[in-house]
Amino acid sequence: MSSKPFDVTMKDILEVEAGSWPALLGPWPCTSASLVDADASTVTAAADKVLRVEGTAGPWLLDLEPEARHAADAPERMHLYATVLHHRHGLLVRSVLLLLRREANASNLTGELDLRFPDEAVPYDVFRNHVVRVWEMPLATILQAGLSTLPLAPLTDQGAADLPEVIARVAKRLREEADPETAAKLLGATYALMGLRYSKELINHLFEGVNAMEESTTYQYLLSKGEKKVILRQGRKKFGPPDEAAVAALEKIDDTEQLAQLAERLLEVSSWKELLATLTP
Repeated sequence: MSSKPFDVTMKDILEVEAGSWPALLGPWPCTSASLVDADASTVTAAADKVLRVEGTAGPWLLDLEPEARHAADAPERMHLYATVLHHRHGLLVRSVLLLLRREANASNLTGELDLRFPDEAVPYDVFRNHVVRVWEMPLATILQAGLSTLPLAPLTDQGAADLPEVIARVAKRLREEADPETAAKLLGATYALMGLRYSKELINHLFEGVNAMEESTTYQYLLSKGEKKVILRQGRKKFGPPDEAAVAALEKIDDTEQLAQLAERLLEVSSWKELLATLTP
């Protein structure tokens, strides 16, 4: 499975609280962070998520590359992105490969890309990067970190050992520390990312146990708005801009389960018309 269906989810949670990520992944000193333009189209490439980090020694860039598919080609891509980003922004770049599940792992993901000619002992270029395997991350570190990193908690091996407790702790922090819209977005992201490791049936069962906030009309409204935003953003990338009829049809849907089914169906169809044809009258 490609990591691309989860790109929108990762970008959304980074936008919520960008400053949480350098400390979790590094850790590196960070007083603030913000998303910057990741376009590297001058060489027909684009990095996934790039943060401008304000640190104690000055600003730098964090290129975060989340991967759910087999990522053996990632070091070469990140090397390219780091070079272009440094040239474009004039800032040093730290590159982090965030492996979201075991299927993304590869034997060459050592954190160092060594380029040398076969008959020469000394490499002409060495690119160092950071490889973070989410399933190996300490659960406590994630649960105690910033709000936007909480959706990673169920993907850890420690989290998998007690999923009901993990989901309850994530929901509790969001209920106590986030406004309703942010809480809805991050809990929705948790739900979406769990699809990388768990079955739909198990995820739905677990989320039935998250009470109060999830049962409220306000929460359901905010969650449906978030689902629509994801469908529209992913659909634009795959099909192009929707016409007015498609937008109107999508806006009429308030059932979060139906929206979740549309989000899954989006990966299997080739047009807005085909996607929305699956709606029941």
